[in-house]
Amino acid sequence: MTYSQRSARTGASSDYTYLEYQISIAQDALAQAEQAGDTELAAAIRKKLAGLEDELEQLED
Repeated sequence: MTYSQRSARTGASSDYTYLEYQISIAQDALAQAEQAGDTELAAAIRKKLAGLEDELEQLED
């Protein structure tokens, strides 16, 4: 979806931006958890990240 398509949808661009931001935060947290060797936290973050990516994918449709 192009930027103009996202911005033409009311509220969609802010939702899209919010989800992208949350995904980047989760990716950073995942990297830190993996570096620390915390497998339980990393698994939880992966689950959350998958949910965020699914939400983003639904928004793009």
